[in-house]
Amino acid sequence: MSTQLLNETTLASTGPLAGTAPRTMTVSGVAVKTVGFLVLTLIGGSVGWSRTSSVIQSTSGPSWLLWFFLLIGLSVLTVSRPQIAPLTGAAFAFFQGVWMGAISHVYEVAYEGIVAQALLASVCAFLGMLILYTTGAIKPTAKLMAIIFGATFGIALLYLVAFFFSLFGVDLYFWNNPTPVGIGVSVLIVAIACLNLIADFAMIDYGVQQELPATAEWFCAFGLMSTLLWMYIEILRLLAVLRR
Repeated sequence: MSTQLLNETTLASTGPLAGTAPRTMTVSGVAVKTVGFLVLTLIGGSVGWSRTSSVIQSTSGPSWLLWFFLLIGLSVLTVSRPQIAPLTGAAFAFFQGVWMGAISHVYEVAYEGIVAQALLASVCAFLGMLILYTTGAIKPTAKLMAIIFGATFGIALLYLVAFFFSLFGVDLYFWNNPTPVGIGVSVLIVAIACLNLIADFAMIDYGVQQELPATAEWFCAFGLMSTLLWMYIEILRLLAVLRR
C-alpha cells in the first residue's frame, strides 16, 4: 500500500508549516508518530469490537463502497497535501481501526485466539523485515520496488473486481477457500504486504538522508501505519483460512 504513498516526489513536497522550526526528520520521529497513529487505531478498534453488529451492517454490501471511498479519499488527500498528514492520518487510523476492530471480533468469535495469533505474527513479521532491511539481506533496488508496486496494484485490482462481481452474486473470492490455490494466493498476498515494509523503510531512510523537514515524519508514519494495518488484516484472514 505504502509504495503508492511514500516516494521521492511526495516526500519532496513536504515542507515546514508556517511558523514552525526548520527541524529535519529523524527515524525516531517517524517511529513516535507511527506509534501515535497505531494508538488511535486501537481506540477505533475498541469501538468497532464493542459495536460489531452495527459496524458490519454499515460497512457491508453497497455501503462498503462509501466506507472504502472514505478511506481512499483520506489517503489521496494525504498524498496531495502531505502537510496535513497529522489530521488525515489520525482520521484514517481511527476509522480503519473501527472497521478492523469489528472484523477482528467476528474472526475471534469464529476462531478463538486468532486475533492474538495475528497480532503476534504481525509483530514478528515487522521485526523480521526490519532485520532483513537493516542487515542488507534485502536491498530496496529499483527492480524490487517496481515488483512490489506492481504486485500491490494487482492485489488491489483483484479485490475490487471480486467485490464488483459479488454485487451480482458471483463469488470470486477464491483466496478465502482452504484449497491449495486459495492458501497459496493468501500466502503470496501476505508476502507482498510484508515486502511493502521494505519500501517504507527505504523511503524513511531517503527522507532522513535528504534532511527533509520534520513534517515529513507524519507522512512517512502514515504510510508505515497503512502497511502495518494491511499486513495484520491479511495475516488474520490467512490464519482463518488455515483453520477451516
